[in-house]
Amino acid sequence: MNSRVNRTSRLWLALTVFAASFAAACGGGSTPTPPPAVGNFSNASLKGQYAFSMSGTDSAALSFFARVGSFIADGNGNITGGLEDVNTALNGQQTLAFIASTYSVQADGRGVVNLTNATGTLIFSITMLSPTQGLIVETDLNATASGTFVLQSTNSFSPAGISGNYVFDFSGVDSGGVPDSIIGRFISNGSGALTSGLLDENDGANLISTAAPFTSGNYQMDATNGVTFGRGAVTFIANGITYNYLFYIVNGSRVRLMETGSGALTIGDAVTQSSVPSSNSTFNGNFAFLLSGSGINGPLTRIGRLTADGSGALHSVFANTNDSGTVATLPSGSLSAATYAIDTANAGTGRGTLTFTDSKLGAFQFVFYLSSASGGVIQDVSKNSVADGSVALQTGPPFSNATLAGDYGLSFSGVSSNGTTQATAEEDFVGQITLSSAASNNVTGALDFSEFSSNQGVFTNVVISGNGLTVGGDGTTSSGSRNALSLKLAGNPSTTLDFAPYIVNSQMMFVAGTDSDRVISGTITVQAP
Repeated sequence: MNSRVNRTSRLWLALTVFAASFAAACGGGSTPTPPPAVGNFSNASLKGQYAFSMSGTDSAALSFFARVGSFIADGNGNITGGLEDVNTALNGQQTLAFIASTYSVQADGRGVVNLTNATGTLIFSITMLSPTQGLIVETDLNATASGTFVLQSTNSFSPAGISGNYVFDFSGVDSGGVPDSIIGRFISNGSGALTSGLLDENDGANLISTAAPFTSGNYQMDATNGVTFGRGAVTFIANGITYNYLFYIVNGSRVRLMETGSGALTIGDAVTQSSVPSSNSTFNGNFAFLLSGSGINGPLTRIGRLTADGSGALHSVFANTNDSGTVATLPSGSLSAATYAIDTANAGTGRGTLTFTDSKLGAFQFVFYLSSASGGVIQDVSKNSVADGSVALQTGPPFSNATLAGDYGLSFSGVSSNGTTQATAEEDFVGQITLSSAASNNVTGALDFSEFSSNQGVFTNVVISGNGLTVGGDGTTSSGSRNALSLKLAGNPSTTLDFAPYIVNSQMMFVAGTDSDRVISGTITVQAP
């Protein structure tokens, strides 16, 4: 049996490196209080049963951990039931029930969820995007982690709830604690069998599986908790490696999964796949992408956009990278070998490759699996890189501050360093901003965040202001200058977060930090109360 442990070089593991003591990174002292929240959200907005998924750093073991589960909100501030599976290096996998828990939601969609189980009460800051979904960050100092929650359809809690074609993206660590990324697709018969599948795994910058077919696969509902929470287990084998996951069904289109039982720990979602391009000629248009992970020296983000011409060539490739604080803009030199290829050897799987070379920055190589012609998941397979994320069709340009004005939820995650103590650790942000149509000073809002490189650790109700968003007409470079996003966080002293934003459509933009003292990335998504 093959082992998923890096056997050649150990990449720096993002999100799990701590210094022994923390000193202020964002500063302390008094900070302004946000004005009263404005909007149409309330406790009634969070009503129903939600599946959540998140990952981050456990402060007890100082290592990567993940949690996935389900909670039931009554619309009146009470969590009436729930279940979670949490996997940490210190305690391994635990299955815990939630009891006597509460929540609150403000008018702007920001709020707090307190989930109590046998180990105590966990505190999470949230931002609602709509009554069916939201963003979540752990803010209780026991850990810092970020993720999302999505309304479940209890009618899907059966083997038939997983039926058809799915694309998946799992990320985390292998059994040796090395960064690991797995993307692929599978077909379920709706009766407990995965009839086929294919995956690519980048384990510590070793491509241990490339377009590896599943040799077997099966799943089953949890006899105790399957009907109530949509919980179950799935096992599949590819390239001689056995993969075991717990899952929580969201609905017939989405499943949340967390690896268990092997020492490795990856987490992610599987989403339904339909009408994927089967040739280069059917893959065309403008696409934005965002990936995060690890490089040889530290945490890594890559963000950008490109145009696929329907003939295997890429045009208008623009990108930003942040490799452990070394920020670069692409193209930095001249571009060559800018091509893509839909995998015809595995026809119908939605698998493909992207590659381009910058004369100064080197070669960039990616594998992707499309869930539709509008996008999918993407994995970095460039030298000394382990990263994954999303690729999405850009629609709706030209963009402007006027067309993007509105209310948004934000979620950023990554690693920051403390210039005083050199402490380096994870940070996770969740909040809400309003973008105005003004050309500058066009952002207001507030956020909560955990920053484990600071002495305070958790910051709540932090006021956001600043120059805000500067937009090119196509969301990228139409005027010859790049988009920019600057968020000033009130504090003593204040901190400014600078981003490269790439606009996907009028509903969402990808963002990646461009500051040298942090490597963060995330999404800004329109709210629909």
